[in-house]
Amino acid sequence: MNLQVNKLGLKYGKTVIFNNLSFELNEGEILGFKGHNGSGKSSLCLCLTGLFEEEFARDNIRGEILYDGVNLNDMTIADRCNAFGLIFQNPDNQLFSPLVIEELAFAPENLNVPRDEIEKRVDDALKTCKIEHLKHAKTNALSGGEKQLVAIASVLTMRPKVLIADEITSRIDKEKIDDIRQILLDFAKNGGSVIMISHNEHDLKIADRIITLERGKNYDY
Repeated sequence: MNLQVNKLGLKYGKTVIFNNLSFELNEGEILGFKGHNGSGKSSLCLCLTGLFEEEFARDNIRGEILYDGVNLNDMTIADRCNAFGLIFQNPDNQLFSPLVIEELAFAPENLNVPRDEIEKRVDDALKTCKIEHLKHAKTNALSGGEKQLVAIASVLTMRPKVLIADEITSRIDKEKIDDIRQILLDFAKNGGSVIMISHNEHDLKIADRIITLERGKNYDY
């Protein structure tokens, strides 16, 4: 797996968020991003997963994103789902199924994964996130930290190659933060790659490299 970002630029109207940002991510690597609010960290996540609306992207995003040599714009939605998994900072923006088991099964069901494989993926993700006891729980009855763990598990069931984590420890109890970091480390160790957005310097200690985003900066290397 190889991800190449070449001279990526993003603006909102006339406001430049960043310009000419280039970096590469290989299998097994954890790449960290930090920066002040408004520097474009969450927007970068949306760029990398192709989640901006087509019209907005055409007018406000420049550069190219290549996954194994294929331009992101030429990938199908299914291809993108198999390649990238995005965990949002706020799990309430990600979870929508009434039951945890339904939330975890939703994405692989829509990717036409066989039923027995879905059940295995759900159980594996629950075990990885240490939330087996929440399998049949109602999502609206969960704590903020539990919701974040369910959100992580729901992305893991898609078996993405690149895991993009946007401030995912911000709502986790202190005693669970080490578990979250270990999930990311294990994901990379087992052949995946991680892009981690964080304000937390302790989180960023697990990164192989760190890039600091600055609003309006021209990254013209």
